[in-house]
Parts: sequence; C-alpha cells; structure tokens
Amino acid sequence: MKRLRLLPIAIVPAVVLGLAACSGNGSGDASASPSASSSASATPISSCPEPGSASEAVTVSGTVGGDQAPKVSFDKGISAETPQATTVVEGSGKALEDGEFAQVSYAVYKASDASKLGAVGFDQGNPQVLSVGGTGFGALLACTKVGDRVAAVGDSAALGFNTGGEIVVVADVIAQTPTKATGTPQEQDPALPTVEDKADGEPEITIPSGAEAPSKTEVEVLKQGDGEAIANGDTALVQYKGVQLDGGKEFDSSWSKGAPTTFTISEGSLIKGFVTGLVGQKVGSQVLIVTTPEDAYGANPPEGSGIPKDASLVFVVDILAKG
Repeated sequence: MKRLRLLPIAIVPAVVLGLAACSGNGSGDASASPSASSSASATPISSCPEPGSASEAVTVSGTVGGDQAPKVSFDKGISAETPQATTVVEGSGKALEDGEFAQVSYAVYKASDASKLGAVGFDQGNPQVLSVGGTGFGALLACTKVGDRVAAVGDSAALGFNTGGEIVVVADVIAQTPTKATGTPQEQDPALPTVEDKADGEPEITIPSGAEAPSKTEVEVLKQGDGEAIANGDTALVQYKGVQLDGGKEFDSSWSKGAPTTFTISEGSLIKGFVTGLVGQKVGSQVLIVTTPEDAYGANPPEGSGIPKDASLVFVVDILAKG
C-alpha cells in the first residue's frame, strides 16, 4: 500500500540554502503521495466543512491515537457535493488556531468503492506534522481540538489531497506541535558559542572571542527534551539558525523565514555535521552544533550562500517533532 502524504498543507518547503548537501527538497517522503491528479475544477476549502448525511454515515471504532488503526466502514458510492466533516470523537485538548502546527494520523479511502488509498501514522510511521489554517485540510484542522477524531467526505482536491475523485478521510488530531524547544535548560560551556533565546524562542548566538574551528564537530545540548530520539533517516520538524563561526554572520534561519522546517536527517539530504548533531537527540531538545569545515561545505559552499570556503559553521536547532 502506498504511503500517503498531504502535499498542499504539509510542511514541505524547498531546500534551505544552509543545510542541503545536494539538490532535493529535504522534506521526507512527500513524493510517495499518489500521483493521480485531483479534479481541476475543485477549489480547496477555506472554512470549516459542516457535517452532513455522508460524513455522518462513516462509522469508526478504536481508540483515538491508539496503537491499532481504527476500523472504518461506509457504503460504497458515498458522496458529498460540498465537503462534509463530522467529529466522530470529541477531544478534550486545546482548540487549534491558524498558524499553529499539529501532529495528525489519518487514513484515506476511495469513496466509490471503499478501497483504502493509504494511511499515515495509523498503519505505519509517525503522525504527520501539518500546518493549521489556510485552505484544504488545514482549514478543517482549524475547526478541531487536540484529541478529536474527524471523518470527512468530499472531493480530494477540496480536502487538500492529490488522489483524484471523491474520498473519505478519517483523521486523529494527536497533539499540537510547539514552535520552539520545550526541554529543560542545561548549563552551557563558555568555551563554545553561547545561546540566549528571545521571547519567541529565536536563539541569539554569541561567538567567543578568538574562536577557532574545532578538530571535530562539537555538539552540546542546550535544552534537554524528553521525547522520542531522532534516528538516522528520520524526518524531523525543526527550527534552526546557522551562522559562521568566524564573525557570527547568519547565513540561514527558519526563524527568519517565519515557520519551522521539515528535514530528512541523513547525509544524503543534509551536511554531515548537522546529521551528527541531531541523531540520538530527543524531541523537545535544543542543540548547539559547531561543525568542522569538512563536516560542513569544505571548499565547495553553495553558490550565493555567502559562506566562505573551508568555513566552520554554528547551528542552533530546536527539535519540535518527528514525522
């Protein structure tokens, strides 16, 4: 079974200049989405879909956010001219708001024959981190609370999917995803660059006077999280800032772009130093990484990056979620 990913509302930006080891989008397995195109005439929803006879007819059993995928049933040929959504289970968590991020597990079915097109979080992998608000499925999420289970019926494009035709979606809102690290602050080594967070969590990095490139990439945990550990090859949602060790000039930052970024944590996608610094670290942590030139870009920095040849780089990374 194909693994489905929500392309229009997932956090899948283009490669950020400071981290890409090679061309690609650095955003996990979004290419695994079904390739069939959606109805060209469908406009993604921009407000809360109302419940209706179609969405009310979808029955779902099983625990919200549980280890087992829910059992879903509905009559073949179910249809909704305008997308409908019913809260099957009402959660008791925080109401989601535009501009926030949420971890969501979901399964998608073809409405015409009830065949399963794919699932994320339920049958395999972690819940997907999605943006709340805007259009498509993000608009539906803006009407939910953490702990909700929702059944939606409608055109795939209107609901934010690219499968084509009418679909049924069952989604569990697992958690709200923070936009900054929430771990316990740790004592910092004054010999390394020091970090102080602004009110919104954006780090201010101070480079020690006379700092020299390390002989090996240095990693320091600034805030210790208690979530799942990041393994090589995992997809992680992060906030980050990158500066040059020599002079402290910023060359890239998710904070400057206004939103967290999703990366596949592997040397095929990112520079070695960034991967070295994050593998084994826990969600909720803030990590300082000081790379050797060899573990950064060496003699071949990206064109237009402003990074000199053989530069040692400094990153501060907030690990927000897996998946």
